[in-house]
Amino acid sequence: MDLTELIAFQTVMQEGTFARAAEKLNYAQSTITNQIKRLEKELGLTLFYRNWEATLTPAGQRFAEQVDQLIHHWRYVGDIAKQLNEEEIGTLQIGVTETWADRYLPAILYQFRQYRPKITCEIIVGNSAFLQECLQQEKISLALCADSESSHDYVFEPLQQESISLIIPANHVLANTQAVTIHELLSHLLIIGQSSCKYRFQVEKAFRTYEQEPLFYTINQLSLIPLYAEQLNGIGIVPSSLSVDDTYTVLPFPSVNHHLQIGILQPRRIKYNSGMQQLFVEEVRKYFKNLRE
Repeated sequence: MDLTELIAFQTVMQEGTFARAAEKLNYAQSTITNQIKRLEKELGLTLFYRNWEATLTPAGQRFAEQVDQLIHHWRYVGDIAKQLNEEEIGTLQIGVTETWADRYLPAILYQFRQYRPKITCEIIVGNSAFLQECLQQEKISLALCADSESSHDYVFEPLQQESISLIIPANHVLANTQAVTIHELLSHLLIIGQSSCKYRFQVEKAFRTYEQEPLFYTINQLSLIPLYAEQLNGIGIVPSSLSVDDTYTVLPFPSVNHHLQIGILQPRRIKYNSGMQQLFVEEVRKYFKNLRE
């Protein structure tokens, strides 16, 4: 049994005669007749009474009830086979936060390339809110970022707890301190990521118990925050995964609840999950498992 035989049966059933089915499918009538004969032989059933009108036998009627589902399944299997065949020259679209793009992703991609050297990777870097928009628009197939607030739309697998750090330049008055309080931070210029950054919400929350508002300079490229803090004699506030030169003093942000869960975010919708995507996810899991060990 193959797809052409199933389609031939379906078309004869819909058109009512072998001749009209052959015309619709642009086949010779003998081709349609032979396809139906092969199908009947494979099934061990007589599907049509042989007369001018292609009338279904009782067995043919029962088979007709299943033919649409069989054709749909056959095409689905064919699509999967095609995708699997194309994976060696396919494209993997990944979203990743800026700090993880710098610190973790290169090593993960290096291992991934050992298994899929011909796969093209398209990497979009941004904060978690931006990456979630990219997922919604299907610009990427998965993201390494914070969890989504629209939890019903996504599946989130946490991998690592992200804390928040203070980046203090060597020439700053607080450079040699062991700890800094929220109250002390209110007296200094603070360089921080844009308002849509998940970690910024935690920072702003820590200042809410104080009447005085902090002075923020906002920049959307986190890797530039240490430089701006140095040039402006300010204090940078960044995710702890940001790589920072050892000339800076790095202190934990002074708040009890200032952690974020970072991990793999994927759409919940039912969709064929390609082998190359599954392999990439496994490499991500393996990488962070080794970090914990």
